[in-house]
Amino acid sequence: MAEQEQGSGARDPAPHGNAPGAAAADAWYFAVRLGDGRYAFAAPLVTEVVRLGPLTRLPAAPSFLPGVVTHRGEILPVLDLGDLLLRRPCDPRPGARAALVQAGPWRVAVVPDGIEGLVPLRARNLGPPPEGHGASEFLEAVAVHDAGDVGIVDLPRLVAAARARSVAA
Repeated sequence: MAEQEQGSGARDPAPHGNAPGAAAADAWYFAVRLGDGRYAFAAPLVTEVVRLGPLTRLPAAPSFLPGVVTHRGEILPVLDLGDLLLRRPCDPRPGARAALVQAGPWRVAVVPDGIEGLVPLRARNLGPPPEGHGASEFLEAVAVHDAGDVGIVDLPRLVAAARARSVAA
């Protein structure tokens, strides 16, 4: 992924100029599946997609923090996106795909039910998030997309909240 200044959002053009819809994209997002829904966050936050290695459980950790993994010598917390956004855990077992993200000063592995990858979205297709939705605390918008609506997640805020909640637990 192209390096981008932290906190500048998803306005960085994708490095894949010949991807479908690239000419029409105002911003690129990284899409994942959680339950029956689709969610996405700013693509430049994703550094790579990996298969999880063995998970080391942490005693007394909150359910959204099922453990840590070692990746290239770095110990990374694993965040369960389903648990954080929908209060419905995903299955972060070894071999599951995770997105390694840099959200502010924190580098973490986030685990969804499934990874779709990059999607181009137009600013004019973004609307406000629905009120009362389980994930609304962390939703910035909802995008209308050819493959179905996508909830746009403020991932840096979600990671910061998860960190604060795990320290308080």
